[in-house]
Amino acid sequence: MGLTLYYDWKTRADFTSARRMIAKFRTLASKLPFDEVSEIYEQDPPDGESHYEPYEDRFRRGDLYLTRKRADGLEEMVNVPALHAVFFQVYVRGAETASIGLASHPPVVVHREDVIERAPDGAEHGRLCGQGDPIEFPTRRRGYYSWHSFCKTQYAGNPKLGGEANFLKAHLSLIELLDELQQVGVKARIRDDSGYARHRDVDRLLRSLREWDAIIARVVGKLSDTIGDERGAFIAPIMERPDFEHLEARGIDVLRKLAKRQHRRKRGSSQ
Repeated sequence: MGLTLYYDWKTRADFTSARRMIAKFRTLASKLPFDEVSEIYEQDPPDGESHYEPYEDRFRRGDLYLTRKRADGLEEMVNVPALHAVFFQVYVRGAETASIGLASHPPVVVHREDVIERAPDGAEHGRLCGQGDPIEFPTRRRGYYSWHSFCKTQYAGNPKLGGEANFLKAHLSLIELLDELQQVGVKARIRDDSGYARHRDVDRLLRSLREWDAIIARVVGKLSDTIGDERGAFIAPIMERPDFEHLEARGIDVLRKLAKRQHRRKRGSSQ
């Protein structure tokens, strides 16, 4: 929970060109003011020889979750495992580590859809996940390498870590890297909770950060008051800030402004 950048891309490539591309991506990243840029890792090389640091962690990299529409009109997610992946990571203190990579996937996977149990009125009252008949699901990834990931940058704004200047370093460095990937031919799609990827206005970005800080502090404070005593210490990054109580108090004002904005939008659309 917090201000996050989501990004993905898909490009035609084979494993040799994917290796060349990821080296170019890392060179671009190394010229930006990240605190850390990792080495390149390689998972399951198709030719059996890792050109980069072998990645053997149990946590798989590069898997996809694609949306599938069922016969009843509902949507569900289909897991598509990566066949081969090359990637590296970038990091700014306080923000999440962002992964940048390329992965290949099978053109078709076998998927078992959920079995949905319904009441007489048609309402769902039970779901057996992955218990349906096996079906073939086309991934539309033949001949492509792709990547989907996200990075929460909000908590780089902790005053202990450099405040808003550090947040800007995290957020803008990642946006700049995604922009530069597009300059070398990778069409990246970006969804930015702050809207900055679209409007490119730093003042609006900082206003958005302050609103997110106040809202998260308010929500976390309420949760802490409700369950903290029962389940032990309530841990959240926003609570590490020295100005947490001030943000929590400001959060209700921000939420009220959001509610008024939504009310005006609703009233305007009904006229």
